[in-house]
Amino acid sequence: MSSEVYIVFTEDSGHWWSPFLHPVIQHCYVLIPDRGRWIIYGKTEQYFDLFTLDDQPFKLEQVIVVKAERKQTKRSLFMLNTCVGHAKQILGINDPFILTPYQLYKRLKP
Repeated sequence: MSSEVYIVFTEDSGHWWSPFLHPVIQHCYVLIPDRGRWIIYGKTEQYFDLFTLDDQPFKLEQVIVVKAERKQTKRSLFMLNTCVGHAKQILGINDPFILTPYQLYKRLKP
């Protein structure tokens, strides 16, 4: 499996906390390319998503995609059970001050 992954940033579906987030970047999930397929890894309000797709899983005009490299790091003792917490764990980011999808985007953008 490759060390490169893609973080996809999207709008939220209107949860109570949505007004406190960035107007466009409110949710994130991870895409991992693996032998011609896509592994989708994400955390929603009630569910944990982990599945594979054969085709491109998104329309490029509706999302922001950032390419990132996974790093081996020491895992922290605690992790927020949010989309950002799961994405940071996949990427090997231990910064406790990255709490929102927009903060993660600012950290990753080229």
